[in-house]
Amino acid sequence: MSLFADIRRRLDPRPIRSLNLAGSLARDRPEASSPEQPRGRREPHGTAGTGRSAYLAIAEALRDGADVVPASDEVGRRLADDGVSLLEALDGLGALYRSIAGGEPAFAAVRALSSSWAEASLIYLHSLSCEDPLTGLSSLAHLRSRLGEIYREAELSGTSVPATHALVVVEPLNPAGTSAVDRELRLIDVAECLRIVFCGGDVLGRVGSHRAAALVDREPNLPEQVETVRALITQWRLDTDEPQLARIWIEGLPASEQWAGRVLDELARPA
Repeated sequence: MSLFADIRRRLDPRPIRSLNLAGSLARDRPEASSPEQPRGRREPHGTAGTGRSAYLAIAEALRDGADVVPASDEVGRRLADDGVSLLEALDGLGALYRSIAGGEPAFAAVRALSSSWAEASLIYLHSLSCEDPLTGLSSLAHLRSRLGEIYREAELSGTSVPATHALVVVEPLNPAGTSAVDRELRLIDVAECLRIVFCGGDVLGRVGSHRAAALVDREPNLPEQVETVRALITQWRLDTDEPQLARIWIEGLPASEQWAGRVLDELARPA
């Protein structure tokens, strides 16, 4: 059994449904093919259909002998945005490869499509809630919203946000080979340390997959608070004598809300 087939089998023990050669799913449910069926994101079980052009970039890369990874990454993101489930996305990828290359998808294509699909889905889920369910940190969308409120309040009161507020950013430094689960556990630890030091009305948020940030007042003792966070994180784990390292810094805020949003976007970028 190929690696792709094994991944597909683990995700869905049911027989693979038939697909057309363009990579679109042949829907078993009549209502899914009805012209009245609305196409919206996040319908239950990915009922938003896979468009015939969804896999066009991968098809062109295969025919040209080009690298399929960038195309697969983009396709995975597009399918997630359209509400297509990961199983359906992999079905379409498999059908496309069989029709063009005569075999199962390359692992690199499967990995790129799955990773970008998961990332786009996670971003969407975080936007639905003001709190990250794992760490308890505010979502990036909530942090952005609160930041916007601060800029509007400053405009009304005639104050300067760069002078009154700042971001304290924490990025755990994980050794090479650290698993995704361990990285998430480190962020949970970071969240607890931030709550201990910034326990007032500060907004503590998750910024991307690997950072946390506290939106705080620029008090005179802010540098001392940052050093307290650093010390807590370093010695937080009682089950090891090794210090838990992290990059911690004070990120100044720009003068305008628009540029502040770009700062958040940059901080949320994958490392």
